[in-house]
Amino acid sequence: MRIPILAATALAVTLSAAPAAAQRSPYQIDREYRHDVRDANHDYRRDLRRADSRKDVRKAQRDYRKDMRKAQHERSKDIRKAQRERRKDMRDWRRYRRYDWNRYEPGYNHYYADRYYRDGRYYQPRRLTRADRIYRGGNGRYYCRRSDGTTGLIIGGLAGGVIGNLVTDGGSQLLGTLIGAGAGALLGNEIDRGQVICR
Repeated sequence: MRIPILAATALAVTLSAAPAAAQRSPYQIDREYRHDVRDANHDYRRDLRRADSRKDVRKAQRDYRKDMRKAQHERSKDIRKAQRERRKDMRDWRRYRRYDWNRYEPGYNHYYADRYYRDGRYYQPRRLTRADRIYRGGNGRYYCRRSDGTTGLIIGGLAGGVIGNLVTDGGSQLLGTLIGAGAGALLGNEIDRGQVICR
């Protein structure tokens, strides 16, 4: 019984550690580079101590240069890969949760709406009003800010709850309040979202 539990635990630990090992920080890349340089220096000094002729010395120098070039190449490749992954994470459209509504993105002095929108098949058309902001994306298309209907939902729920409470005649005021709040919330949400046409 212990062996399957231990095997399952080891598998869970291994699988949960895999995503963390995928992205390395610049500190980890530099530490690995320093380790490679230290190994190359150690091998070079050992080869020089064991050298019997000039040919062995030249071979040790050649191997040292080759090891150093390899370490530098791997470091630059790892840094480029880390930068590429970071840029990819920065561009990911799912980052909208961290987007500050009234500030530009870090590194940009304009709002580029196309960075936050997917293609048009995900959006339903809606009517525009004078109060809507319209943005021109970096790709030349126009985008508008969409309301999610939360304000109408809250106001409609409160108003419907009050009206439902007042309308009930000595019966269950709680039931009237709940039904009125639900109906008001649905109506307020639809009114708030249905004012504009934009895709």
